[in-house]
This record gives sequence, structure tokens and C-alpha cells, in this order.
Amino acid sequence: MKAELTLDLLGTYETSVFNGSAAEIVDYDPKTQRLFVVNGAASEIDVLEISDPTNPVFIFQIDVSSYGGSPTSVAVDPRKKYSEIAVAVTADPITDPGKIVFFTTNGGFLKAVTVGALPDMVTYSPKGDQVAVANEGEPAGGIDPEGSISLIYIKKGAAKVKAKDVNTIRFSQTR
Repeated sequence: MKAELTLDLLGTYETSVFNGSAAEIVDYDPKTQRLFVVNGAASEIDVLEISDPTNPVFIFQIDVSSYGGSPTSVAVDPRKKYSEIAVAVTADPITDPGKIVFFTTNGGFLKAVTVGALPDMVTYSPKGDQVAVANEGEPAGGIDPEGSISLIYIKKGAAKVKAKDVNTIRFSQTR
């Protein structure tokens, strides 16, 4: 017997940008009942309040354009002690090392650290003491940067992160 899955639409949010990466990656913060939505078209993170999921309400945007290129991923810190998010931001050009930029869930800047070329996914470890980043290293303009993975140690919160807390593992490295 096949299991059936039924999905019911509860609510929608529209960025007024069609087919342009305006709502690509989303993460939810149960503490604030907010969604953090990557809006690559505007180089921002849209923040929506969804205490009523049938009516998502846009409340503000976090502009990441001053940290490089466009955001590609967002993740919410799972620890209740910290109300923080991590945003992966490409460099301009995308073949240069990108950044992970940490903000409070209210949009306040905390820290930016350099990672590999084209960070395209960011996530917190289950305990929230580390952030993992997949650096895609996509070729462009005749330059083919190496892909890598960055691990960021953030046990004491993102505001206290230093460059030495970032370990980028390159795929060409051997044991």
C-alpha cells in the first residue's frame, strides 16, 4: 500500500520578482516566529513574521550588499541563548573568497568572516557551536577556484568569532 501525502496551502509571500532568485532559501526561528528568506535579487535577507502562518507579514530586510555580492544561504542558530543568523555572501567577483556574515535575528550586524569561493550553503551544527559552509568554487571568467568546506567555531557566539576560528578545508589537501 502506498502512503499518500496531502499538502494544503496555508499562506504566501510575494517579493514581486519573478524567476530571479528573490525567495530561494528559507530558515525558521521558532523563538521569534520569523522566517529568514534569501532575496538574492535585492542582495538582502527578507524577514517575515509568521505567528499566523496563513498570513506571513514582511517586517524588514537585512542588506548584505556591503559585504560582497549576493546572499546564497541563511541559517538560524539553534541555541536559545543566542538569537543569531548566519548568511553566506558571495564575493564580487564570485571567484574570490566569500564571507559568512552573522546578524542578530533583529538585523543587527555581529561579525563577518572570510571563507572559500562562492559560499553556497551554510548550516549550524546541532549544538550550535560550529557553522559549516559549502564553498562551491564555481568557475567564471576563465578562473576556476577550488571548492572547499569551511568550519567556523562559534561556541561563545558569533560576535566573538576571530579569523583563527575559521578552518577552510580545500579538496586538494591530503592527509
